[in-house]
Amino acid sequence: MPAFRTRMWMFTAAAAVLLVGITACAEKEPTTTISVREGRDRVVELVFNTAEQLDVNGWWPRNGSAGARECTPESSHGREDATASYSYDRWAPQGTDHIGDAKRVAEYWESLGMSVRTVNPTTTPTVFAEGGPVLRAVFDTDAPEKSYSIGATAPCSPGDAWTLNEEDSAERDQGKVLPGDEGLVLQEEPPQ
Repeated sequence: MPAFRTRMWMFTAAAAVLLVGITACAEKEPTTTISVREGRDRVVELVFNTAEQLDVNGWWPRNGSAGARECTPESSHGREDATASYSYDRWAPQGTDHIGDAKRVAEYWESLGMSVRTVNPTTTPTVFAEGGPVLRAVFDTDAPEKSYSIGATAPCSPGDAWTLNEEDSAERDQGKVLPGDEGLVLQEEPPQ
């Protein structure tokens, strides 16, 4: 019986040391927060670079430019602890090699360190990914109106979505083209 207690104590002690070691490592892992604008730039870059992996032409921003959205459930306008995230998507006429295109996108995203899964891999694949340079991304080979779509969302970062979108609009009003504005048809003011 004493040998059993000794082994049990050694096992318990070893487990405790392992748990403390794991906890210490977890506490020392760096937590990198990117700025909201850096998040915007990353999602736009990912969407454009993903489209370049495909032999498909005619990409356009379906929902306009990259836009900020609140991450917090309650309205955080005016609060210092508000968080926001940009998302962006582009669409194109549907390609002819759905399965091959989905595989190319999945391989590209995996090369960026993203965790990837594909739904309907043998018919009309949709590729979902998380991590890497963005929070999440999706490539749909059967989007509405016989289209392909690529979309990405940035991680939440400190910032107020309403204020960010207002600042973006003000910069556009001054003639600046922001990341994600490519492909937009901007209306010129008629001469007066």
